[in-house]
Amino acid sequence: MIVKKLSLAILALVLCLGMAMAGPASAADPIKVGILGPFTGPLAHNASEMKMGMLLALDKINADGGINGRSLELIFGDSSCKPANGVAAVKKLLTRDDVLVVGGGYCSSVNIATSEVCQYEKTPNAVGIAISPTITGRGYKYVFRTCNESSQAIAGSIEWLKKVKRPKTVAFFMENSDYGRDAQKIWEKVCKDEGFKILGSYYFEIGDTDFTTQISNLKKLNPELVFNIASTTEAALIQKQSKELNYVTQWMGAGGHFTQAYFKMTGSVSEYAMGCSMEPTKSMKDPLIAAFVKAYEKKFPGARPGIFSSQGYDNLMVIADAIKRAGKLSGDLQKDRNAIRDALVTTDMVLTQGNIKFSKNGQVHDLMAPVLQVKLNDKCQPDTEVVFPLDKAAAKYEVPKPWSERRCK
Repeated sequence: MIVKKLSLAILALVLCLGMAMAGPASAADPIKVGILGPFTGPLAHNASEMKMGMLLALDKINADGGINGRSLELIFGDSSCKPANGVAAVKKLLTRDDVLVVGGGYCSSVNIATSEVCQYEKTPNAVGIAISPTITGRGYKYVFRTCNESSQAIAGSIEWLKKVKRPKTVAFFMENSDYGRDAQKIWEKVCKDEGFKILGSYYFEIGDTDFTTQISNLKKLNPELVFNIASTTEAALIQKQSKELNYVTQWMGAGGHFTQAYFKMTGSVSEYAMGCSMEPTKSMKDPLIAAFVKAYEKKFPGARPGIFSSQGYDNLMVIADAIKRAGKLSGDLQKDRNAIRDALVTTDMVLTQGNIKFSKNGQVHDLMAPVLQVKLNDKCQPDTEVVFPLDKAAAKYEVPKPWSERRCK
């Protein structure tokens, strides 16, 4: 009888401990935020920059006491820039890891799919890097974006085309994705409205390595300017293969490919390439941006603080601010997710990209990306300089020279 009573007591103790372990998070537990990104695959170096910016923000948040007395923890989900992988990763974050909010991003097609999952699961999703208008264009209550969408991202290039370049002939060489095709629709309309003749359109897939056929066709058409939406690796290969084929044109992209990896892959070959991008190192007169650059370079010696690192930083800072303003968490997952969603609606922060506020559809607004052109220093090392708008320009636009006439071979 004594043994039986002892066994029952032990069983009761085990059940109690199990219930305690399975119960709501305690006030001492970290607050979990899910971060999606292509951490493996051809875009891993871009996602790495985003992650580094987020880790810098995480350091600051936790060093300042965390959020309402609790530390913040990031749980990363890998999309490999494939929608199916992204959906699997976000479902794990939402249903197994029980994250309160999902941030990160990159790859518009992935974020279109994953934001739909977040909407269905009633979990706030703050997309940090992905520009397709579809993401915030569906009116989803739980979906926000802390970076520009396509029309905002290339708005500077449109004004430059109208006021400065005014090319007579153009062509398109675009990533065959929502990222590429959405931007093409916007540029196409401008070209038709302004009378710029479109000579042709060519496409490539993420992960392609041979672009010689498309470049050869572009060489025959000889457009004055080629719109080229591409991520880092593909953009670098296109530049290198253009030189191999002795093809010269004015390349115009969205500018997100101007990463440390891109310049390492291209070197002087990338001279004259253009794109719109909110590069933090080009706004060092702003004390907030200068502080970000200094802190980033201290944490990651030798790393170049680019647009993806600053967008990652801003994304996590916005998420942390919303969690803080949502108040003390109740432990009821859905109730807390709703409170964070409501706090995101009223976001009003000045960060590295500017003033972060959301429109009714969850899209950040009033962020203007300047037009950059790649220039070479005395040692033939590439970097970008602002060439438009003219009142903010640090250098003049230069028409690309033939390969044989360039200073750096």
